[in-house]
Amino acid sequence: MMPKIANKPNESTIRVPFETPHLAEIAYKVLSVDQEPRRNFVQKTLSLDNDVLVVHFEADQVKNLRTAITSFFESLLLCQDTIKHFGGSGVPESSGDAGTQSSTDSA
Repeated sequence: MMPKIANKPNESTIRVPFETPHLAEIAYKVLSVDQEPRRNFVQKTLSLDNDVLVVHFEADQVKNLRTAITSFFESLLLCQDTIKHFGGSGVPESSGDAGTQSSTDSA
């Protein structure tokens, strides 16, 4: 008879460094609002370690873990793009010409 093996959760920890602790805190506040759906059976825990955002995932199945991490990275990329645009101050960074805007729409 084979010994019974404890059912360990699938887990992953991701460490995302930022330029400053302030920027890491902005990302933490934005990304901690977005909780995993209950039906996903994934637990996501965010914490700060100075200028590093630490995200720990635990899931019942590897596919659920993968889905949660992919979703997190999509949100993280959007958050980082927003921080780059606003410079962490809440005000869009100037591109040199104050008061002008450019558009990338092609007609």
